[in-house]
Parts: sequence; C-alpha cells; structure tokens
Amino acid sequence: MAHLLGSQACMDSLHKDLTDLQGTIVDVFSRAGPVRFPSWKFPDRMACDLDMVALLEHYDHVPGDPEFTQLSHAVLLELVIDR
Repeated sequence: MAHLLGSQACMDSLHKDLTDLQGTIVDVFSRAGPVRFPSWKFPDRMACDLDMVALLEHYDHVPGDPEFTQLSHAVLLELVIDR
C-alpha cells in the first residue's frame, strides 16, 4: 500500500471526502450551533475554527515534490480523523 502514498487519485479522493465531510459539518452546525472541542490535528485550535479551504489548498499533490506530496497525503488522512 505504500506505493499509493501521494498518488494523485488517492489525494483527489481525500479532497472530495473532506469537502463532503465539511459540508455535512456546516449543515449540522447551522442547525445545532458549533461544537467547541479542540482539533485532534491542531490541538491549539478549536475544530470548528479550522479553515478547511486553506488547508485543502496547502496540502495538495505537487508534481515533482514527492516528499511534500506524501506529507500532504498523511495530513489529509489526519484531517479526516479530525473531522
């Protein structure tokens, strides 16, 4: 499975999953209000205050930079857990 780390298809799928999760979270927040708990990934911030758009733009597939791309893949997986 290590050969999939940083693959464009996997990262595109993670981006879509995170976008879907965030949309669901926003929908629930609009009805119930934000839930104030620390982020698992960023414990110094509240989970409801994370700027997911900025995070998804920053952690993306970068052709020619496999190390950053693999790091981004791991961060996106961690963000799924965080959500």
